[in-house]
Amino acid sequence: MIDAVLTFTISLDPAAFMALLIVSALLCLISLPVGFYFIRHGRIMQDTPTSKIRSASQGFVELEGQARSIDDKPLTAPGTRTDCVWYDFKAEEYQNKGWFDTGNRKDKWTTVSADRSPFSFYIDDGTGVCAIDPDVATVKAKFTKVWTQGNYRYTESRIDEREKIYCLGQFETNQGPSRHKVIKESTRVALNQLKKDRKELLRKFDTNGDGEIDLDEWNIARSAARVQAEKEVDDDYEPTQHHVLVKPFNRKNPYIVSCFGEDELTSRYRLYSVGSFVTFLTTGVYSIIMIIIRWGI
Repeated sequence: MIDAVLTFTISLDPAAFMALLIVSALLCLISLPVGFYFIRHGRIMQDTPTSKIRSASQGFVELEGQARSIDDKPLTAPGTRTDCVWYDFKAEEYQNKGWFDTGNRKDKWTTVSADRSPFSFYIDDGTGVCAIDPDVATVKAKFTKVWTQGNYRYTESRIDEREKIYCLGQFETNQGPSRHKVIKESTRVALNQLKKDRKELLRKFDTNGDGEIDLDEWNIARSAARVQAEKEVDDDYEPTQHHVLVKPFNRKNPYIVSCFGEDELTSRYRLYSVGSFVTFLTTGVYSIIMIIIRWGI
């Protein structure tokens, strides 16, 4: 096989030889950092403990749970018309571009439309829910369907409702308003409503009957509105917490939403890293051989 490769390389014309050398060198340069990329991310997955949403600390976390649509309103995948929480759809057209000089056809598939869902959805681990922003995440869906119809080929990937998912990302909690702020806002709304309904305002708080609301009467109205607001807000009121998973602030940390579990994902990354290093070695050696053949260095 080595002899065949050498014979093929020597037989190339100068232009084809240089093109092949450039491609081989680029693959060599690219495959090494790619290999380390997969090793680093695989180790991050293994070293990051799984957190529970209810007790997760702010920062980079690993979550496992079920995918859920927000407000129980699932999306509809464009191709299969199936309910889901996320989809990635692509339509391609088959185009005949003629023939190469070698006699091979120039046929190819050209993308004519693509639609990837940017909408958030929840991960539910039984202790709470966390909204996921998939727009800039690396999404790995288990379900992928490819089909053709006439001159068109369609590819659809999706995450279904209640499908088990594994996530890595930046965990943030947005705290809802405090009891004091809720009471203050309720008081403000009640007073604005009174201002709009002058007859009701005068009926309740025009104590001297002059048809006007003076400062003392307005203070009474404000106190009454606040007392009513305090009654409507429980003493044990706790602010609502909204958890979100977003792209990590540290660029070295991955942002992954996957239907494959941690073990399967790390195994894949390990294989990808091995493949990258093998590519680095083979293309590196081949590039050196080509240089020796061409320039005798």
